[in-house]
Amino acid sequence: MTESANVELAIALPLGVVANQLTRIEADLRFLSIKTSAYAAERDSGELAAKASGSLERINEALDLIRSLMAAMEADIQPTSASLTGRASRERASRKTSAERDD
Repeated sequence: MTESANVELAIALPLGVVANQLTRIEADLRFLSIKTSAYAAERDSGELAAKASGSLERINEALDLIRSLMAAMEADIQPTSASLTGRASRERASRKTSAERDD
């Protein structure tokens, strides 16, 4: 199996699954937000706050952890400046004609 295929199976596909799951979670939270607004407008929101505060706190903690993991993954996949410099010089060399490279 090629390295590209390994990266696809090990990282890219699972990230796509997670992205889809998070999109569904966002839709669920949007729906709950609408229901919360309607409920709070009809009733005393103190009861709602008491019942939902623990879950909202856990969700916020999970989101903070997700943000830190995302930042770490993004930092890991960003090419370093040294590798960018080396790649750019290799690309310039490969674009030169054979007469220019002989000089």
